[in-house]
Amino acid sequence: MAVEPTIEVTEESVTIQDRTPGMAGRIAIIGAFDSKVNNITVVSDDTTAHSIFGTTETLNAFKGTDVIDQLFLGASELLVANITTWTGDDEDTPETVLTNQKLTDALAKLKHETFDLLFIAEELTDEAQTMVTTWLNKEFKDKFAHSQVIPLQKSTAAAYEASIATIGKQVAYINTQPLTYNGTSLNLNQSAAVMAGIIASMGVGESLTAKLLDGVTGCTEYTTETGDIGAKLMELNVPIIKCRNRRLNQYICVNSMLPNGLDMYINRSRDYIINTLEAELLLGQSSSDLTLEGAQMIVENVRKEVVDDLKIVEDIIYEITKEDSQTVVITLTKLVFNGIITKVKVKYSIEVQ
Repeated sequence: MAVEPTIEVTEESVTIQDRTPGMAGRIAIIGAFDSKVNNITVVSDDTTAHSIFGTTETLNAFKGTDVIDQLFLGASELLVANITTWTGDDEDTPETVLTNQKLTDALAKLKHETFDLLFIAEELTDEAQTMVTTWLNKEFKDKFAHSQVIPLQKSTAAAYEASIATIGKQVAYINTQPLTYNGTSLNLNQSAAVMAGIIASMGVGESLTAKLLDGVTGCTEYTTETGDIGAKLMELNVPIIKCRNRRLNQYICVNSMLPNGLDMYINRSRDYIINTLEAELLLGQSSSDLTLEGAQMIVENVRKEVVDDLKIVEDIIYEITKEDSQTVVITLTKLVFNGIITKVKVKYSIEVQ
């Protein structure tokens, strides 16, 4: 269960440690765009994206076009899967509803693509989210790790509980609150896209817990008293945003613990490690002791990067064995992460001269 971070003040002193981030900011987006381009398209800036997929003047129907600017708050690239189809004699009538079949087709196009975050530009039904979760789990099994940023808004705690049950371990953030960004009120999808953009700009080893959200100047707020939806969301490990300082218009993510019981940074770091592990270099090699040495070198290279250089994990403990003449097994026995501080005890002493 997520907790709201607290500070307790007593006497003495305390040292707070700094953080060292990594980086992973490629976002795949599935949505309706004002465009007839339907193949997977990579764009690296908002100007190019708008030139191909329309502008935000065509709001509402084209929910993918509607979030381009927010995703590029931090995305290094977008992989665009456009679900818009065109009908009529002149093919000038857009069909923008995301059906389960369109979702299935878009996911098939993204199979084994290299990206970090998956963003689907509308709130999904529980059935559709189950489809996405199944797909993400299969991708992870195939060593293509992605985590989803999800827009989700329900009217009751029970509805939230049912929807959260369809979300698996491949998740980076669940956004339930419409936000105001730099003074502009956003809808739920745009608000989730803001969070995806913020996350994409962060190092994989960074948590959002208790962090100021730069540019966020308002939100639909929850109370977290017992029985409130805000309290239920924290019980379900769904992040919520609240005001830290109304005079300065500062807003924070209370806790970025997610439904699988892990902080966002652990999910992203896990994905980064899996994606960085170049196990495919072993394919086609002779099954010999040299191959096992090569496997050890591959893991050691990743271990050096994420433990020594980026410091996103404390340690990786692993074992390499040969299952049979055709199979090398790399077992990451343990990924050792630091916990996230959710309580700071400020201690002080007074001396009167």
